[in-house]
Formats: sequence, C-alpha cells, structure tokens
Amino acid sequence: MILIIAEHGAKIGKEGERLYVTYPSKDLAKNYIPIMKLEQLIIESKATLTSGAIDLLTANGVPALFFRGGKPVGILHSYVAHGTVATRRAQILAYESSVGTRFILSALRGAITNKRNLLRRIQKNRQLSVRANSIVKSKSKELESYLEKDLSLKMSRKITFHRESIFAFEGAAADAYFTAFKELIPAEFTFTNRNRRPPKDPINSMLSYAYAILTMKVLSGVLIAGLEPYAGFLHTDRSGKPSFVLDIIEEFRQPIVDRLILRLVGKSEVSPDDFDIQGQFCKLKNDFKKHFLSELIKTFTQKETNQHTDKNMSFEQHIIHQARSAGKFFRGDIENYQPFSLKR
Repeated sequence: MILIIAEHGAKIGKEGERLYVTYPSKDLAKNYIPIMKLEQLIIESKATLTSGAIDLLTANGVPALFFRGGKPVGILHSYVAHGTVATRRAQILAYESSVGTRFILSALRGAITNKRNLLRRIQKNRQLSVRANSIVKSKSKELESYLEKDLSLKMSRKITFHRESIFAFEGAAADAYFTAFKELIPAEFTFTNRNRRPPKDPINSMLSYAYAILTMKVLSGVLIAGLEPYAGFLHTDRSGKPSFVLDIIEEFRQPIVDRLILRLVGKSEVSPDDFDIQGQFCKLKNDFKKHFLSELIKTFTQKETNQHTDKNMSFEQHIIHQARSAGKFFRGDIENYQPFSLKR
C-alpha cells in the first residue's frame, strides 16, 4: 500500500513493527500501518517524521518521498551500495568524450521509439475519429522519420559540441508527439499542449505529478547502479538538478506515465471533477490522487518486454537494468547502450 500524508501537523512515528500517524484534528483517528504492508510513504504536508519511523522505513527498504506544491523536494531511502568508484569515474569521463554523446543519442532514440509505438498502439486498439486518426498517423510517420535520421556525424565528438542541436531534435519529436497526444484526450479536459510550473489543466496535472514519482523511482535505480545522479549529458549541470536521472527518465515517460493516463481517460476512470483549479494551478483532489497513485504503483510492477533486448521484467526492474547497462557502457564493458523501448 501507499501511505499519503496530506494533512498539516501530522506526526509519523514507530510502534513495534508498525508506523502510526496522529493528526491535530480530533476528527481523524490515530492510524496504524504494518511496515510489511507499506510500499511507499508520500509526505505532501508539513509533518513530523520521528527518528524511530526513519529507522523502521530504512530497515525495511520503504522509500519516503517529500513533495511541496506537487513538486518533489526530497527522497529518503535506505543506504545502498553505490558501486565501484570506477563506475562513477567512467561516467564523469564519458562527458568529455564521444561516449556520452553516443549514450544520450541512443537513449533519445529509445524515447522517440516509445512515443511512436505508444501512438500506434492506441491507434490500433481505440476507435478514433477521422480527424484524430489522420493526425496520429501523420505524427507517427513524422516520429519514424526522426528515427531514420543519420546521426553518425554527431557520435564522434563530445556532447558540448552538439547539445543545442540534440535539444532541437528532441524538442521537434516532443512537439510531434504531443500534437498527436492531444487528439486522444476528450475535449472536456481542455488539454492543448504540455505545460508545467504550474500545470494548468487536469492532464498536465497528472503528467507532472506522475513524472515526479517516476523521477524518484529512476533516482533510486541510478543510486542502486552506483552512478552519479547529478552528472548528466543532455540536461546541463545545475546545483540540485539530477541531470543524469533526467537523461534516463526519457525512456520511461511514455511506457509508464502517458500510457496509464490514456488508459484512465479512455476508460472514463477520471473526470475534470477530480481536480481543483486555483488560478492557473490545477491539482489532483486527494481522493483521486490516492487512486491515481495506486494505479501508478501497479504500473511499476507490471511486466513489459524491451524490444531491443527481449527482456521481460517489471518496469521497476527495467529501470535498474537500464541504469546498470549505462554503467557498463561507460566502463567499456559493452559496446553499445541499448535503450528501453516498447514493442509495437
């Protein structure tokens, strides 16, 4: 189960092998949660987490995610082996050679493949209007054309020589994808394009919230693989920005988050009434948020096959596998980095 703390002034403590939660409001009873049933703790309010609760969480490998205003601000996880120093040194050195460029181009090809394949899956399995079908088909072909581009000339030099052109390449693919994506969203959700900081409509609110959870999952995978989360390639270095996590996450946005949102919308499991709009900020209501998070966590445990490697594992396992594969590539243990890609 997922425990969400959204009430200000809550206190999370330890009693035996259970967490307990107390609230300032007399209307909310003391709540007990056996640690063996807890998968994740999400704290979205000003709450107190006791040292005993921290000991219990870390001893049982249960991560605690901290959010403010719908944005992730921190993660508490148990101490994990950070791999050999050689892995991190190789990752840092890759930035100064063509190795880093080859890695990020491969990861982006995987991301574009996922955009194309998700659109094709939806087009195949859902009855679309003539207009939507035409646009999705056209943009799928456009994404295919990006995959066919010859990028070999960029692979011989380090990333700093090509960052701007690669960003433009990524941006064009994203524009094509979201032009098709909006055709799959009912008009009542008022989705026109991807926006954030703050998200202005229900679809963007779900995207931003789920991407934040995905970021924490990928961060955990990167740490387990012994890599440096802040030493990215495409996403420029900035204090407090996990650039390498943002590089890896591109392979998993569509398979995990976008596909889930399209399923919820397609099956009418979400409506505009599940959101609060305050000015230009749209946020999930608490009841729907719990349902949405529950479905998202189920998705992480769902098995999927990587079309590049033919490995069939849960998404949680794929995330760790991709991080470890990146480490092997940086060290020179494998010749090429194969990204995660959905099968058609």
